[in-house]
Order: sequence, then C-alpha cells, then structure tokens
Amino acid sequence: MRICLKHLFMTAPLLMAMLTGCVAIQPFANYARPGDTITLAVGPQDTMSKSNTKVWFTSDANTANPVEITSGIQAIFRLYADKGSRLYSPNNSAADTNFRYLHHEEWQTIIALNLPQGLLTGPGTIQVQTTAPQPTPLESGNYGAYPDVNTVPIRIEILPGTGLPNPLQYKTTFGGTLNGNLSDLAAARQALVKPPVKDSLSLWTATYGAVELKFNLPLADIATGTLTENNVRVVAQDVTTYTRSKLQMTWSLSGNTLTVLFISANGKIQYYEPRFSIMADSADFTATPTILSVRYFDVNGTAVTGPAVTDYSVSVTGLAPY
Repeated sequence: MRICLKHLFMTAPLLMAMLTGCVAIQPFANYARPGDTITLAVGPQDTMSKSNTKVWFTSDANTANPVEITSGIQAIFRLYADKGSRLYSPNNSAADTNFRYLHHEEWQTIIALNLPQGLLTGPGTIQVQTTAPQPTPLESGNYGAYPDVNTVPIRIEILPGTGLPNPLQYKTTFGGTLNGNLSDLAAARQALVKPPVKDSLSLWTATYGAVELKFNLPLADIATGTLTENNVRVVAQDVTTYTRSKLQMTWSLSGNTLTVLFISANGKIQYYEPRFSIMADSADFTATPTILSVRYFDVNGTAVTGPAVTDYSVSVTGLAPY
C-alpha cells in the first residue's frame, strides 16, 4: 500500500521542530470541521499505540465537559526525517543533543485523527493521554523536564459545517484509484530490545569494536507453525551521527536461536547503542524473547566487559499480524 504523505503533513520548518522530539502545540490543520481528518505530532514515546492512547476535545465554550474522541484515531505511526537530511549530519549540533534527550534516533509520533460530528464550533483544546513511557534522557539537560504529551494542550478551532474523513486516495501504477490505509504505517509486531540508558556508576566508559547478543526466539509462522529466516527481520536504530561509530549490524538464525552482531571498525560502539527491533513477518511471538547471552569485544577482538543481560529490556509491541 502506498500513501501520498502530502495529504497528511505540514511545512518543512514545523517538521524540523517536531523531529527534535518536542510535542507540537498545534495540529495540522489548525482549523477543521467536525468530521475532518487532522494529524497531531505528539512526541517520541516508545510503544505508543491505539491500545494505550486516548484523546479528548474540550471546547472553550464548555470547559466542564470534555468530549472523548479516541474512536476517531485512524493510526499512530512514526515520522522519520530523510537519512540524507541535515538532521542526520554530524555537523548539526542539534543531532547529538536530540539523542541525549531521546535515547533513540530522530522520529516523531503522529496521530491521524478523524474528528467526530457534533463538536461545538469555535476554539478549543485537544488533550492526548497515553500510558506509553516517556523517553529516559542520557542527560538531564538545561531546560527542565522533557515535554510530556500528557500535559501539553493542543489548540484547534472547530469551524462550522460538516467535514468528511480524508480517504487519502492515490493513483496506482495500473491506472486505478485506491484509498490509503494508514494502519499500514503503524508499527507491526516486534520485540523491542533496549540497552541500558544510564551508567550511573561509570562502569561502561570504554567503547566497543563488536557486541554480540543471542536470543531464544519463540516465534512461529502463522500458517505453518514453524520458524524460518523468512519470518524474521532485525531493524536497528541509527544514532551514528551522535556516536560516530560507523555501526554495522548483521544477524543469523539457527533453529530458535537468533544471533545479532554489531560491528564498529573504529571501535566506537557505545554501551547504549545496540537498540533494535526483532520484526515478526507473517508470524507472531508465542512469548517474549529472552536474551541468552551478550558479549563485548574491543577493536582487536579481545573480549571485554559491558552491560549484563539483566541490564537490557525486551518487550513485545506493535500490531498483531493479519
């Protein structure tokens, strides 16, 4: 499925501000009729989804009675900058600042929302509430607490009239016209592997030439019940703009044992860098994967110490396969 994103998003300056991880205080568009489709840029929370997020609208004319509009959520997905953009340039000082706050590469969570009929016209506020965890910053920074979407009001004005949800139609290569399905942009089923964020005891000050993780992978093909490499993808984050590690990743599967290997030719892998997702393709997890071992090597291939298995976390998230 192909989506023409020009139907969804906004001007480049606003996008750059959003991709720094901040919560936008205005939707796109700022004005909408009941029934129209809008988008909200709501921050960099991990695992934010329709199942853990609610949305309300409160009219300035009736502040005592917020209206829940959660049922209008069409999809929640991530918006990434182009890897060739300035946001990924090592010469952009904002790039490493953003990572120190976010602890993941630069993306912004987008909510596509159909407004319901019957909303009061005039100015009002959209409030998003989610139980998805806030990012844990590597550094506290100089600007106080990180913006939390749960506490940020998003202003909008409801116009008179009756709107319609945007079908996001697009022309296909065979000459037809189809409606877009925004759920195809949402995160699919995956096991998110996260290394530790903090090194409060300064135990892992050295960098690494390689990091190897082994997993027991309780994953089965939906149709056959077996597991092959066709059911697995490993997607690693890219924070090399910040770490300058020139990180490369490869993986292999033997039975239900998955091995993921990170390599840095200049020996600059940081302890917090091996963050990745194990994607389930035409398959689903029967349990949460477990880390069997993790090994660290310096640039010469000599085994060295690093964070333990228990310092990592693994969680299953994303839409169920269909």
